[in-house]
Formats: sequence, structure tokens, C-alpha cells
Amino acid sequence: MKKKINSTIIFSGACIFAAIVALLVRSQLSAPAPVQQVQIPAPKKMVLVADKDLNPGDFIDIASMRWEETEKSVSRSFYFINGQDKESQLFGATVRKPVQAGTALNNSLVVRPNEPGFISAVLGKGMRAISIPTNAVASNSGLVNAGDRVDIILSLRKADLNESESSSNAPPAPPQLAAQTIVSDLRVLALNNDTDSNADVRPRQDVDAPDNTSTNNRPRQALFQTVTVEVTPEQAEVLAVAKEVGLLHLSLRSGADDQPVNQQAGSVTTLTDSTDIYRTGHQVKLFRGGKLENKTFPAH
Repeated sequence: MKKKINSTIIFSGACIFAAIVALLVRSQLSAPAPVQQVQIPAPKKMVLVADKDLNPGDFIDIASMRWEETEKSVSRSFYFINGQDKESQLFGATVRKPVQAGTALNNSLVVRPNEPGFISAVLGKGMRAISIPTNAVASNSGLVNAGDRVDIILSLRKADLNESESSSNAPPAPPQLAAQTIVSDLRVLALNNDTDSNADVRPRQDVDAPDNTSTNNRPRQALFQTVTVEVTPEQAEVLAVAKEVGLLHLSLRSGADDQPVNQQAGSVTTLTDSTDIYRTGHQVKLFRGGKLENKTFPAH
């Protein structure tokens, strides 16, 4: 009987122990597993940097810059970010001060066409910018663009003789016209207020606009009242005087022409150099008392 009681006690203890173990296992299984926090690294941004040393006056092209990853916090208000900006946005721009290769290009370093300070940034050392008046004919009807090189021709017309001074039976005097190339090989910086030359960087115009070849979509040629050119201080003085006395014409130079005008110093082209129509002889004024007479002598 005593053995039977001991067996019952042992069996009961074993059942209680098993129940406790089962409850512990169940509580462990039902408890949520601890969550491990995984930090996702912030995506790196790629910004435009100078691919070579740049100096004021150097026009930025595709070979002047590259995309580079940066771990710094950058704002699009100042930097050019891949996926949001394009390289073409800087084509034709220049820098305000020398920039070393690898430097991130930002809005404080770069100045683009038509932005304040662009003209002074592209001027060569010791050079000046001067604006001269022009018209549709003198500016080649809009065929001259910023970045082209031109010669400046001064044309003059001397006032005709007063009617009271000419004899009624004398042949009409030819108009007194003359022209001279006063400065040559100048770089055009701006037409009116437009400095958007893109320099030697000329992206395709048919990209993203396949129908822009239509005659209805062709931009009108602009008519210019002023042309700004890059000159030396001495040339600036020549143009300042010349524009007060005559009309200044732009003569567009070939892109392959790197030589100055082959013209004798002081050479002037007159009307008789241009045509033989008025080569009828030499006119001389004869004064007989108070009477004036124009006498024509044959040309030799």
C-alpha cells in the first residue's frame, strides 16, 4: 500500500512538471521575436564636377565635366544633380574664377549665357566689350551670331553740294561715298541682350522636337539694334569715334580664316573704286567774279 502511494505521488509530480514545462514552451513560442532594426543607407547622389581645369572664358562642353558620386548633402538650388539635371544645361557656360579638375560645379562658380556677369567672365584678359549700333542690313539680317568673328567696315557719305552752288547746265556731281575696314577679326559677344551663343557647343536641334524642321516652326530671324564685340582698349576708341560719323557694317569672317585683313594701312574704297559709272572726268569749280561754274575735264 505504501509503494502504491509513493508511485502515485511520483506520477503526480511528473505530470505537474510536464505541465509546467509545456506552459513554458508555449509561452516562449507565443512571444514575438525581437525585431532587428536595419538601417538602409541613404542613396548617394551624383553631381556634375569639372573634368579638367577651367578658367574664366573657357566655354564648358561635354568634355569639360563628368558625373561623380558624393556623400555630402547637396541641394539642387546650387548643384547639378544627375536624374534631375542634364549636362546640356551648362553647354556654352563659363566659370567666374579658376576651377580645378574634380571640383563640383555649382551656381556660384558657373555663369550661363544671358545671366548677369556672363560678358565680363568671357572677356579675355586686357580686353574690353563695346556695343555698336547696327541695323538689319549692317548686321547681315541676323546671320551673325554670338561667338562669330567679324570685321567692322565704316561707310561714309559726304553731304552733296548745295543747289545754289551747282550750275544748272553742269552734269550732276557723283555722290561722295567711301568705306574702310577699321578693325578686323573681332569676336561677337552679344546681339542686343542675347548672349546665348553656346560657343562651339551646338547640340542637335532635332532631339525632342522631331517636327521643328517644319517651315511653320522655324524661328524668325531677329533684328538687332546693337552688337557687342570684344576689342582692345585702342579698338574701343576707334569704334567709339567711328560710330558717331558713319554707319558700321559687320563683315562675317570664315571660321577657317585666322589671318587679319590683307589691306594696306589707311586704304579707303571710294565710289570710283567700286564702279566706272561716274568716271566721266574731273570736275573743277571756276569762279568768275561772283559766278560759280562747274567745269568737267576728260579723265586721262
